[in-house]
Amino acid sequence: MKRRQVLVAAAGVVAGALAVPSRALAAPRPPTLVADPAAADGDFVRWLSVHDPRAAVRAAAEAAVTGGAAAFVATGYASALSQAAETRAYDLDFANRTAIEHPAQSYPWVNAAARRAANGTDAELAAFRATGYAAALADDDAHVPYDDGAALVSPEEFDLVRSIRHIDTGPTVLERSAVVRTDADVAEFLRHGWLSAARIDVDTFRAQYVADEWDRWREARYRVPRAVSLDRAAREGTADPYAAMRAWDEVFVRFARQPSGWAERERFVRPRADDWLRISYTAADRKSPLWAPLTVEAPAIRSQWLGELTGATQRGAWWSELIQYAQALRDEWLHDS
Repeated sequence: MKRRQVLVAAAGVVAGALAVPSRALAAPRPPTLVADPAAADGDFVRWLSVHDPRAAVRAAAEAAVTGGAAAFVATGYASALSQAAETRAYDLDFANRTAIEHPAQSYPWVNAAARRAANGTDAELAAFRATGYAAALADDDAHVPYDDGAALVSPEEFDLVRSIRHIDTGPTVLERSAVVRTDADVAEFLRHGWLSAARIDVDTFRAQYVADEWDRWREARYRVPRAVSLDRAAREGTADPYAAMRAWDEVFVRFARQPSGWAERERFVRPRADDWLRISYTAADRKSPLWAPLTVEAPAIRSQWLGELTGATQRGAWWSELIQYAQALRDEWLHDS
């Protein structure tokens, strides 16, 4: 704030006396949001189609990339969010009702699958409604014996799950492991709960940064074209040069912390990827069938975190390019005052 006050005070002295810049200072290459706002819309919608954790939003964004990006930004995203929330509520209600209507004593397969879905990700809820319920009901109808896996649990595995904070620091993983009490709980956690909780942790991380980026990007989508317009008018002699300088300063100040925010996300993600590399090795070394799901899926969880690391780096670079350009244009006006 102090830097901004000094700048504005200095600019106030020269307000009305700023000259059109001589281009003595070479401005960096204009970022896409400056050079081609429509293309920037498409790029951001494409980003949403990859990074939003909700399948309905990703699908709607992907469909909008090729020609409906502006409409998606205006109304489509909000509509897709609403659809995703409605779908999740419906699927969750179905899973909870199914668990109640199919008690474990009579329907052990259905009850277990329904409870897992209710505690799982959006994708797990959708899969239960689509195929999981029917498959579990078929096992119950065929009287396939249900094994809770308790007999397979060793004391070492019990201790490992109870001290999982030394292996996996995901908040949902820690929350789920904290309620493990019996050998059956350990078996359920190793076969299903750990992976499900880990996927929730990834989805939660993505939902948080997507929400923040949506708000910031929409603001940038307003402020940057405004600064471009004022800059152009000032160079043509139809607007106050001070207004152009101030507009670029506002862009710089408003978004100066975005790169550091993405750098912080990088620092958060890297240990998660390392955690899941170690979990992959741990699972691969185990002979018990309880570890089979983790042996197969742990590398995929690590790949998700590595993808988030790459995405955070790229997004930080996008914001750095924008604020460097805004700073250069602001300083260009001040340089020639």
